[in-house]
Amino acid sequence: MNAQTIRQKAEALLKETYPEQQLPSDDDLPKILHELRVHQVELELQNDELRRIQAELQVTQRKYFDLFNLAPVSYFLFSRQGQIVELNLTATQLLQRGRKYLVGKPLLPHLAPESRQLFFEHLDSVFSTQMRQQCELKIQHPEHGEQTGIFVRVDSVAVYEGDAHLCRSTMTDISQQRALEAEMLKTQKLEAVGLLAGGIAHDFNNLLTGLFGNVELAQLFLAPEHKSYKYLASAIRSIESATNLTTQLLTFAKGGDPIREIVSIGEVTAETAHFSLRGSTVRLEIKMAPDLWLIDADKGQLSQVISNLVINAQQAMPTGGVITITADNVTLPDGRFVRISIQDEGGGIPPKYLPKVFDPYFSTKQRGSGLGLAITHSIIRKHNGRITVDSQLNQGTCFTIHLPAIDAPPAAQVTPPTADRAVPHAAPARILVLDDEEAVRDVAGAMLELMGHHVTFAVDGREAVEQYQAARQNGAPFHAVILDLTIPGGMGGQKATAEILAFDPNARLVVSSGYATDPILANYQAHGFKGRAVKPYRFEELRDVIQGVLDAAA
Repeated sequence: MNAQTIRQKAEALLKETYPEQQLPSDDDLPKILHELRVHQVELELQNDELRRIQAELQVTQRKYFDLFNLAPVSYFLFSRQGQIVELNLTATQLLQRGRKYLVGKPLLPHLAPESRQLFFEHLDSVFSTQMRQQCELKIQHPEHGEQTGIFVRVDSVAVYEGDAHLCRSTMTDISQQRALEAEMLKTQKLEAVGLLAGGIAHDFNNLLTGLFGNVELAQLFLAPEHKSYKYLASAIRSIESATNLTTQLLTFAKGGDPIREIVSIGEVTAETAHFSLRGSTVRLEIKMAPDLWLIDADKGQLSQVISNLVINAQQAMPTGGVITITADNVTLPDGRFVRISIQDEGGGIPPKYLPKVFDPYFSTKQRGSGLGLAITHSIIRKHNGRITVDSQLNQGTCFTIHLPAIDAPPAAQVTPPTADRAVPHAAPARILVLDDEEAVRDVAGAMLELMGHHVTFAVDGREAVEQYQAARQNGAPFHAVILDLTIPGGMGGQKATAEILAFDPNARLVVSSGYATDPILANYQAHGFKGRAVKPYRFEELRDVIQGVLDAAA
C-alpha cells in the first residue's frame, strides 16, 4: 500500500466519521502544520515533565527505602500465617540472619517457646479487629541457649498491598527496660520484707533487752566458778544469736543506714571467713593485696556479708573442697573500689536460677530460708556497692563484691576501759531514762544503779521534757538523758530531744532504739545526741556510752 492509497483510505474514513466536515483546503495547510508543530512541542515538554517527575519519584523512593531499611526500629511485614514478607536491615540484625534467609520464612523459629502462641494470638487480633495491637515477645537465637534472648515490644496494624492482606509491625528492644523493671521488683520485695522487719524489730528488741539484761545482771553477781555461771553464759550466747537474727532482718529495712566507720576490709574478711569455717572440712585460701584501700562501712554488716557468702560456698561443697577468697584494688570509670571475690568448687547454680539468687525467700536448699543472699544484696546496696554472681555447672560459683574506697587514714583505735565491770563513776550522776516498756526501764535502771548513778524514769516524751525542765529549775539537773526513739501513741525521743535542746542546748542526750538500722543511730551527732545505745543493752556497752558522755562534759 503506497502513500496515495493510504491517504485516500484515511480521507474515506474521515468522511465516514465526519460526513459534514469539509476537507482542508491548500490555504489551511500552513495553519494545520503550525498546530501540529505546537502539539509536538507540547508533547516534548510533557515528556520532559514526566521524566523529571519520574526522577523525583525515584529519589523519593530511594529516600523512603533508606528510611525504612536503615531505621533504628525493626520493621516487618507478616502474612496471616506469620511468614516474613518483608523486613528492614535492623530487623535482620535483630534476628541475626541475612535477608535471603528470612523473607518468605516463618518468624516462629526465632521466638522463645513461651512467645510463640502469643505471636499468633497477636496476628489474629490485628486482622480481626483491624485496629492497632501491641504485645511483648521474646526473640531467641537457638545457638545461644534458652536462657538468653531479647525482649521486644511489637506494635502492629493491618495493611493492604494489592490483594494481599498483611500485618505491618515494628519491634523495639525493651530488654534494658525489662531488666530495670526486674531490679525494681526485687527492690520492692526487699522493701516489703523491710516493712515487716521494721515492724517487729522494736518490740522484739525490747523483749530481748528485758531478757538479756536480767540474765547479764544475774551473772554479774556470781563468781565465774559458781555452778550457775556457765548456764547464764550459755543463755547469753543464745540471746546473742536471737539479737543477730533481728539485726539480719533489719538490713532489709527501708531507710536504715549502716552505722559506718573506717574499716580495713581485708581484716574483716579474713577473721570472719576463718570463724565461719571453724570445724569444717573445707579448706580456705585467702589472697589479699598488701595495700588494700580503706572503706567507710558498717563493720558488723560486712562481717555478716562475708559470713553468708562463705557459709553458702561451704554448703555448695558437702564433700569438701577449697574456698578461695581474693581481695584487691580496682579503679573503674565510676570510682575507686575494693573488690572481694569468693569462689567455691561446688556444682554451680543452674542458669535458670541465676536471676533469682538475690530474691527474698528463694532457695534451692531444702533447709534454706532464702534470706542469706537477699540480706547480702541489701547490705551491699546500702553501702553504695554492687555484688554479682558468676556460676558454671560442675565448676563452681564466684560472688564478686565492689565496695567504694575512701582516702581517709585509718581511724584511731580506742582502748576499752579495763576497770572492773561494775565500777561506779567517780561522781554519781543523775540520769533520766525515757522508755515506754517497763522491762526496759527496769533493766536500764538496775544497770545504771549498779554503776553508781541515780535514775529517774519517764514513759513518754512529754513527761521526759517536763521532768528535765523541772530538775533544771530546781537546781538538780540531769547529767544525761537516755531517750527511746519510738513511743507508740505518745511523744517519742526525737521530738522530746528537740524540746529539751531548745530549753537547754548543752543537754547531754543519748539516743536509744531497738531499731538498730535507724538512720538517726547511724548519724546521731547530727541530730543533737552525744551518744547512742542500741537495744538490747549490754552492761559494758551501756557503761561505756554513759561514761563517755559524762567524761566529755567534765
